[in-house]
Amino acid sequence: MADSDITVEILKEIRDEIRGVRGEVRGLHADTNQRLDVTNQRLDANNQRLDLVETTLLDLAEQNRFIVRYTRALAGRHGDVEPRVSALESRVEKLESR
Repeated sequence: MADSDITVEILKEIRDEIRGVRGEVRGLHADTNQRLDVTNQRLDANNQRLDLVETTLLDLAEQNRFIVRYTRALAGRHGDVEPRVSALESRVEKLESR
């Protein structure tokens, strides 16, 4: 009978240990969930920042395209003006040489 009492006590200790482990696992689970929530909040904040950066870069790219078009238009005008200036310079030289 003493052997069965020892067995019962060992089984009770095992049961208590399992309950303790379950409690620890629940605590770890809650801690993990809390950390995941914080991580998700940080990711949301970073995603908002990245959206702002993306929008800003797209705006800058659009402004850059406008500047390139404007510069090309100015360069095209300059190409048209150069022959006219040369012609005027040659006419002035002819008039001054008279």
